[in-house]
Amino acid sequence: MVIKILEVMLMTSNLSPPEYMTWLLTSRCNLRCEHCYVSSRPWNGELEGKRIIKIVEEACEIGVENLHLTGGEPILREDIFEILKAARNGTNVSLFTNLLSMDREKARKLGSLGVQVFTSIEGATKESHEAIRGEGTWDLLMRRISILRDEGVSFTPIFSVSRLNFKEAGEFIRLTENLGASSALLLPVMPFGRAKDRGFEADSYACIKAISLAEEAAEELGFNITLWCMPFAGILVKSKYVSWDSCKSERNMDIGPGGEVLICDTLDVPASSIRNKSLREAWFELNSNSLFTEIMNNNPCPDCPIRNVCRGGCYARSYKKYGSFNNPDPLCPKVSQEIRVLPILRG
Repeated sequence: MVIKILEVMLMTSNLSPPEYMTWLLTSRCNLRCEHCYVSSRPWNGELEGKRIIKIVEEACEIGVENLHLTGGEPILREDIFEILKAARNGTNVSLFTNLLSMDREKARKLGSLGVQVFTSIEGATKESHEAIRGEGTWDLLMRRISILRDEGVSFTPIFSVSRLNFKEAGEFIRLTENLGASSALLLPVMPFGRAKDRGFEADSYACIKAISLAEEAAEELGFNITLWCMPFAGILVKSKYVSWDSCKSERNMDIGPGGEVLICDTLDVPASSIRNKSLREAWFELNSNSLFTEIMNNNPCPDCPIRNVCRGGCYARSYKKYGSFNNPDPLCPKVSQEIRVLPILRG
């Protein structure tokens, strides 16, 4: 055992910990959303609470900066608050929930733990939201949001950009600000799970238009918004109130319900597991995985002005569209104008 610990210490000594650790705690949910990419996938069960708590404690110990717990619907786990309590040592903790199970007691617990809550609003209107999340969900959501607001819980609504709702992005920002949210977030519907069969996932035009409308509203209100999974936004956005991320420029670790360490949380491509391994071991194995390292080191857009940040954009979308991980993001406006197919790197 001592030898094993020393081996792990040696192999991880020069490897910085994850900046962002996203954990799909469960695939169970009390909704059946039209764009879900989680529920229908071949997961290997769920980890028991004691194992999850141990890994959360290790994440805090090694210096994981941001721990995001999601699902499915994580509040369906009876031990969710024990899991949240395990986080410490300055790690920022956030929880995605559809809020259907939220009540004042849960909200107070979240507030006392300093947890940032993410939830989904699928448009600026009841009709748009319920077209994705089901009849009756809008009024329930608005009541639950009022509970968060009353209890002083910081929350960020998420708008999943699709061909159905992209024209409402600006009004979504105005609605979000009016509801008392701390910020808002936009991300494109990914072409996986149920969304791939419905045919309304975001295309390049929808994303560009949504970004433009959201930026206009953010600038008007002085309200902060973040764009997830759209790193090409750097060639479009001018407002100081709009930020964006790039998973190729950050240290990300995505984990499935059964402890699968994935090269992306939308793809069923495991690189390790925390079921029987420490977080340190799994993080090392992810970063040593030949496919993962090749993806991270590849930049298919050498002439782009934001190449060092975006680095080709979303490789999961690239794989879905081209069967290759090393093509540029098909949602990028520069790419949509002229599709370039590079030599194939297959998973």
